[in-house]
Order: sequence, then structure tokens, then C-alpha cells
Amino acid sequence: MNTIILNEDKLNNKDIEVASNKVRAILLDGHKLLIANYGGVYLLPGGSIENGELKDNAIIRELKEEIGIDYSINELEYILTLNYYQKHYPVRHDNFKNRLSITDFYLGDYKGIDLCRINRTDREIRDGFNLRLVDYNDLNMLISENSSNPRKIFFDRELNEVKKVLRKTL
Repeated sequence: MNTIILNEDKLNNKDIEVASNKVRAILLDGHKLLIANYGGVYLLPGGSIENGELKDNAIIRELKEEIGIDYSINELEYILTLNYYQKHYPVRHDNFKNRLSITDFYLGDYKGIDLCRINRTDREIRDGFNLRLVDYNDLNMLISENSSNPRKIFFDRELNEVKKVLRKTL
């Protein structure tokens, strides 16, 4: 298993106040990858693993919800787990907590978007969730964009790690 640990602030597990388990997909069309823009941050399609759900099932569910396309686990290749210790992560209501985000990344071919089958939450609709194909070489430009979202720095760091992995693939 390929695991990367990001812990610049040298947090211990006892410092962690909240943990999240997520899955994300790197869907490639040549040198382009599918990126979601949500609430002023760029991230890969995916989301939280529901209680008791297997991560392989979670990525299939998340892709169906977010891009409206059915994938089978045979069409996706697990490539990376990112254990990201985040000091003072902004949570709701102007609170900050030390968080451990464990994200499993899968690689697959981009098969399109079916807007009629996308199942967005009210929050995603309100915050302008949208999808687009972005050239790998343009990721730095997206990461450097300004945003008032205090979580952007954390998602940008995650995308930088994905860029390193993709550099070996593309």
C-alpha cells in the first residue's frame, strides 16, 4: 500500500480532535483530469466514507452522486492513501480543530459527466459545485487562485501531493 503522511506540525494522535475518512478519484482524459470547484476550493471528485461502508463502495457511490456516471471497481485502480494531519482545520461556526484526514485515491479513465444523474446536496448547490476538465499543467494556476475559503490551503496541499503522483503517471 502506497501511503504518504503529511504532518508538518508534528501532531500526535492524541492531538487529533476530529478525523475524516474520504475517497477521491483522479479521472484522466489524456493529460486532463476532472476537477470539482466547490465553495472556492478545487478538489477531486469524491467525498466521505459513510459509517460501515467499504472504501471501494464509497468511491463508486461518490462518483455516481457527483458526476452521474457508473464506475465499477475494476475500472478504478487504488494508487495512494494520504494521511494528512491538519493543525487548526476550520470547522463550522468559526471553530478550529486538529484533524486527521485519511484519503484513499483511485485512478481511472474519464468517462464523461451525466448532468441529469448528478445528485448534489443543498450545500453543494448553494456553494456552486461544478466540474471541469483541467490540463495537468494548469493545476498550479488553480492552486494559486485566491479564495476566501479558509480550507483552501488544506485542499491545495492535497492537490500538490496528487500532482507529484501524477507526474510519474503522465
